[in-house]
Amino acid sequence: MQFRDFVDIVWRRRLVVAVVFGLCVVAAAAYAYSKPKRYQSTATIAFTPNPAKGQNFLPSENLAALLATYAEVAKSRQTRLAAGGILGRKVPGTVSTSTGASGGILQISGTDTSPRGAEETARAITQAFVHSLEGNGLLVANVINPPIESFTPLQPRPPLIISVAALLGLIAGVLYALLLDRFRNSVEDPVELTQLTGLPVIGRLPRERTLAKGQAQLIWNAPGHEFVREAFRALRANVELLTDEQPSTIQVTSAGAGHGKSTVVANLAVALGQIGIKITIVDADLRNPRQHEIFGLDNKVGLSTALLLPDSELSPQPTTFTNVSVLTSGLIPANAPDILHVRLRAVLRELREEGGIVLIDSPPVLPVSDAPLIARYVDGVLVVVAVDRTRTTTVSSVVEKLRFAQANPLGLVLNFAERDDEAFGGYGYGQSFIPQPGSILHG
Repeated sequence: MQFRDFVDIVWRRRLVVAVVFGLCVVAAAAYAYSKPKRYQSTATIAFTPNPAKGQNFLPSENLAALLATYAEVAKSRQTRLAAGGILGRKVPGTVSTSTGASGGILQISGTDTSPRGAEETARAITQAFVHSLEGNGLLVANVINPPIESFTPLQPRPPLIISVAALLGLIAGVLYALLLDRFRNSVEDPVELTQLTGLPVIGRLPRERTLAKGQAQLIWNAPGHEFVREAFRALRANVELLTDEQPSTIQVTSAGAGHGKSTVVANLAVALGQIGIKITIVDADLRNPRQHEIFGLDNKVGLSTALLLPDSELSPQPTTFTNVSVLTSGLIPANAPDILHVRLRAVLRELREEGGIVLIDSPPVLPVSDAPLIARYVDGVLVVVAVDRTRTTTVSSVVEKLRFAQANPLGLVLNFAERDDEAFGGYGYGQSFIPQPGSILHG
């Protein structure tokens, strides 16, 4: 993995990294500030040979051995009982010992929940220990630093604990992000999708809270949504190049329900109409039609009428948007696949002859059989892929089904994508794929 790939993964999973980091810091802070404070007081004892007994020099190895023994004696139960006698009560804290870096130094430390208790522990233990060495004839013990009260807690140390937790939390968050990226199943990376399916990503529509609720709607007259509008303009540019300004029928579908295909159809139609292209929307989702709701149109007569009554006149309804008309679904029939199979090709041929682009809102590919059937009669198919809602294997299955039906998949449109500087910043908000003019749809 290259460093740029690593940075891209961490940035894409920055929310996960931030959550793990925050949890570690909060947990460390809760631990640090909930633990009782403990204070420490230390006495330093220096040992020298006893000149009165003719001990002017003691080999360093012998001195080290004696100091190790003295360190254990100072912590012994006997010394603690003697220290209790000096205090007149039980020694309050705990005792630890250490030998100095230079020879002949022993430190006795008392630790307690109060500075006074720590000082009393160290002082009493030191006095009892020094008294126990009197008259041993080898070394003289001198207390060079008596214990004093320290009001700085030995532990816990919140700044240190939180700093270490922050570092570990950052590392854990990054590792978790890498693991998620390694084992993820949902769609995120356009390059990976292209490699997997052989189809370009021709549009990337950013996530908007109001659009992510599954309610199809138009974004052109609503306040805000500038990122989404600009992304649809980028998608429009790619579709315009795909069609090469020739009459075309383009089906828009998805893997499953709730992926935003109806919203994509409606808003793409408006975007194309704004640049003077005649657009006819055909609501071929005869199971769950939405286009009449989006544009506020009557749905008593529509595609189902034209399919059931061959002699009926096609009647796309005009909308309030320039160059955009809609052939609504009409009344929902009980046998949608059957009637689509009988006369859909003739209906689409008639609409295509009227010029412009025909955008077909079809059912999802996987739940029902309608979409592959429709795909056989159109010039090309766009597949809407909902980021984080669609598995990569699912996208592959959708493209496979379309190709098996001898359809012409044109590309993928990522919906609900995360906004980032590279995809949506700079001079434009959309990530555009620029195909070669005339390369598809018309031979």
